[in-house]
Amino acid sequence: MAISKQIPLGTRIPNTPHAVSVSIPTMRDVIAYEENDPETRRKMKSGYPRFVVHDYLLEIEKYWQRLFDKPNDPVWLTSSEKMARALESYLDTEGSKFQKHGGVSGLRLPSDQELNLKAKRFLTHVGGYLSSRQAEDYLVANGLLDAVAPEDHCENEASAKIQAILQPLYGTETAEEIVLTSCGMNAIYAAFRAINEIQAPRNRKSWIHLGWLYADTMHVLEKLSEGENIALYDVFDLDALEQILEANPNHFAGIITETPTNPLIQTPDTIRLREIANKHGVYLLIDPTMNSPANVDVSPYADVIVNSLTKYAANVGDVSMGAVALTGSCPNREQLHELIKRNIELPYDRDVQRLAYQIDDYERIMPIINANTLKIVEWLKGQPGIGKVHWAEEEGSREAYRRIARSSDSVGGVISIEFTGDMAVFHDRVALAKGPSFGMKQTLVSPFMYLAHYDLIKNEDGKKLMRKAGVKSDLIRMSIGTEPAEEIIEALGFALNT
Repeated sequence: MAISKQIPLGTRIPNTPHAVSVSIPTMRDVIAYEENDPETRRKMKSGYPRFVVHDYLLEIEKYWQRLFDKPNDPVWLTSSEKMARALESYLDTEGSKFQKHGGVSGLRLPSDQELNLKAKRFLTHVGGYLSSRQAEDYLVANGLLDAVAPEDHCENEASAKIQAILQPLYGTETAEEIVLTSCGMNAIYAAFRAINEIQAPRNRKSWIHLGWLYADTMHVLEKLSEGENIALYDVFDLDALEQILEANPNHFAGIITETPTNPLIQTPDTIRLREIANKHGVYLLIDPTMNSPANVDVSPYADVIVNSLTKYAANVGDVSMGAVALTGSCPNREQLHELIKRNIELPYDRDVQRLAYQIDDYERIMPIINANTLKIVEWLKGQPGIGKVHWAEEEGSREAYRRIARSSDSVGGVISIEFTGDMAVFHDRVALAKGPSFGMKQTLVSPFMYLAHYDLIKNEDGKKLMRKAGVKSDLIRMSIGTEPAEEIIEALGFALNT
C-alpha cells in the first residue's frame, strides 16, 4: 500500500450524491479546509451534511436568487417551514424574509457575514438543513436536474419497518413510540426543547453535560439554554456531579451524556447516574450512538434515549436520520412524547425509504465490526509509535461498559489512537478512507479534534480546555468497518512503518 492509493480530496464517501462523508486525505488538506483555503474548498464536492451545504441546496439557492429577484442575498434552505420560522425568530433581524416554493422553505438574509455565519451555526447545531434528497426532487421537478440518481429503497411501510427493528434496541413498549427525526442532532435538540418546556415552569432551566461529548451536543447546551450550562468533563467523577446538584436544588432540567463518549470512548457508572438523576429530579438523556444501541442497552438507566441513525443503521453512509425514545420510567412520559413530536423535524420520505432498505444489514454487520475491533485493538497494543488506544473496554471504563454491553463481544466499532510520534505522518500514510462520520461498512480514519474542534486547537485557551478534559489534539479516531481485519491491519502497519 502507498500514499498514492489515497482517495482524492473532495471525493464523496461513498461516491454517490447523498454521501455523508468526504475524503480529506492529508493533514495539509485538513488544515487548509479548516482555514477556508479557496482552492481546497473548491475541490470539496461534498461534506458532512450538517457542516457543508450540499451542491443541490446551492443550486436551489442560485435559482431562488433569480426567481425572487434578489441575486445577491443568501438563502438558507431549511428542513421545513417550521424550521425556517425558527431560524427567523432566532436571528431576529431586519431584512430577513421567509420564502417558499414547490414545497421547499427557506429564509433570505442580507449579505452580512456575521449574520449568515450565525444562521449556518444554528442550522448545524439543530439539524435544520433541507434534505439533499428533497433538494434533488425539487431540482428535477423544476427542470434543473435531469433525473433522480437511482438507488435501492424500501417504499412499503418504511417508517414502521425502521421502528420495528429499533424497538428491541431501545426497549420501548411499542414500536410506534419511537420518534424518527431528520438527523441525530435534531433528535437531541427536540428532546432538549421538550424537557425545557416541562422543567422551565418549575424554574429548572440549566443543564449539565457529562464528559467531552460530540461538539454540537455541547453547542446546543452552551448556546441555546435559557439557564447556564455546566460542563463536567470527567465522566468518572460523579461525586462532583452530585455536589453541583446538591448545591443548586431545583435548578437543573437535565443531564446529558454519551455511552461511550466521543472521542475518548469512556462510559460513566450508569447505575449511580440513574440514582443521582432520580434523587434530584432531573431528566437523564443518554446517547448510545458511538457504539450503537445494537451493542449497548441503556434503557434501564435513561429517561430519554437519543440516537443518530446516520451511524450503523444507515451503514452505507448516505442517509442522515435520528431517533428519540422514552423509557418506561421516564417522568411525564406522555406529555414529553407529544412535546418531542411537536419539536422534531420529520425525515424526508425518500431518506426514510433509503434507511429502511439499509437497516436490514444492521444486525448482520455489528458482529463483524465488533470482531474486527477486538483484533485491531489487540494488534495495536505494543506497536511502535502507539501511545494509547481508547476503546470501550480500556481500564477505567471496563466495568461500567460491561454493565450496558449486550454481550462480551459487543465492543463497538470506534477507537481513538494517541501516538508517541508524529500523528500527521501516520494520517497521511494510512491507506484507508479519511473523512468525517463513523458507523459505516467502510473503515474511516479521522483527525477528530482538527475536524470537530479546530477553533480550540488554534488558541491557548482552547488548548487549556482540552488539557483539562484530557483530550489530545493529535489523536486519530478510527471507525472500523466490515472489511477483513487483516486488510485494515495491513494498512495500519504500513502507516506505522515510517
